[in-house]
Amino acid sequence: MPANIFETASRSMRENRRRVGKATQAEIAHVAARMLVEGTAETFAEAKRKAAESLGLMHARKLPENMAVHDALIDYQALFGGDAHRERIISLRRAALTALQALAAFEPRLVGPVLYGTACEYSPVTLHLYTDEVEAVIRHFHDIGMAYRLGETRLNTQGRQSAMFPSFALSDGDIDFDIVVLPLAYLAHPPLSSLDGKPFRRATTTTLEKLLASDDPAGTQSVSA
Repeated sequence: MPANIFETASRSMRENRRRVGKATQAEIAHVAARMLVEGTAETFAEAKRKAAESLGLMHARKLPENMAVHDALIDYQALFGGDAHRERIISLRRAALTALQALAAFEPRLVGPVLYGTACEYSPVTLHLYTDEVEAVIRHFHDIGMAYRLGETRLNTQGRQSAMFPSFALSDGDIDFDIVVLPLAYLAHPPLSSLDGKPFRRATTTTLEKLLASDDPAGTQSVSA
């Protein structure tokens, strides 16, 4: 009989710890979302770390998943963003559409926060281009007189391996673009998003045109192409 009492008490303590852990992660996620909106953190990882520190939880056993922060970001923007957030998303999506049309030769896709409807004030428009000739992209930017900064972006692939891909950071007026170039093989097998570990949700020119023409052009629809 005593063993059963101890077992019940142990089970209750474990359940309490689980409840506390979930509450702690939710709190960190919401503070991290606020930091992303305010621009005091640039990435989910940085936002989670800073949020935990600000709450005195830097030794928390487990930080929330990126998807939890993403969901908290949607909630925060819906509550506090108002018309300004809606107008920003529409403006960024229109800029993305113009870029997709201009880069049509490279099978472009819109990905990331602008597509999800969670872009913050300083979020770039993120595009994926697909070509086996990165030099063609460079020639294109030179031909149109577009200044850029060449770099590399690490992405996880469907084989659960990470790989580095050429990327271009550039600006058009007050809108920043982050353009990643992937081999054509990745068009059918896109890399994995850091949000949920699933293939990136992507929008083609046609998909984005439909989204902008919809009754809720700033909606957070799940789009894949």
